[in-house]
Amino acid sequence: MKYAITIILTALIVGMGVTAYFKGWLPTVSFNKPQAVSVENIEVLNAPSLAPVASVSASPTAGFTVVKAGGILVFKVYSIDVPTDWTYSKEAAPVGDIAIDKLILTKGSYKITIYQAATGGAPCLYPGDPDQEGPSSRFASFVGITTATGDKLRRGKADGGGTGFTVCELQSGGYGQPTGFGHISVSTPAVPTQTVLDQIDSILSSLKKI
Repeated sequence: MKYAITIILTALIVGMGVTAYFKGWLPTVSFNKPQAVSVENIEVLNAPSLAPVASVSASPTAGFTVVKAGGILVFKVYSIDVPTDWTYSKEAAPVGDIAIDKLILTKGSYKITIYQAATGGAPCLYPGDPDQEGPSSRFASFVGITTATGDKLRRGKADGGGTGFTVCELQSGGYGQPTGFGHISVSTPAVPTQTVLDQIDSILSSLKKI
C-alpha cells in the first residue's frame, strides 16, 4: 500500500510538469552564442602621441675654403686651405703673354704670395751651411713645415733682417727655390705676432700637389 501511494504521487507530479511545459507555464531560458568582436575600427582615445625621432646629419663647418691654382710651365697644380678670416685673389697673364700664375692670400698686413713663372732658381742656405759659388739666398733662421703631400718646406728669415720670409723646398741637392708650388713669399708687419705666424705655417702645411 505504501509503495502504491508513492508511485501515484510521482505520476501526478510528472504529469503536472509535462502539462505545464506544453501549456507554456514554465519560463524558458535561452543561451546566446557569443559573437566575435572586431577591433579593426576601434578608436583608442587619449592615447599618448609619440614625438618623431630626429635624425642626426653631419654638417661639418670646415672654417676654410679649398682653393686650387697653378699648373703652368714645370709647376704643379696645387690646392691650399684658406681660412675664412683670410681673403684670396688670383692673377694671370693675358692670353699671348708669358705664362704666370699668382695666388695672393691676405689678412690685414699679412700676405702670402705663391707665384709661378719662368724665373731662375737659387739654393737656400741656413745656419751651418757652407757658402756656395753663384747666386744663393742665406737665411738667419727658419721654421720647418711639412705639406699635405709630404713636401719639406722651410719658412726662412733673410739674413740681415727685413720684414718678410721666403719659403724654400727640400730638393735633390738641398733646399732651394722656387718650390714645386712656385715662388712662395710671406710679407708681415715690422713686428709680426706669433699667433698669425703659426696660422701662416698651418696654411702652408695644407699645400697639396695635385
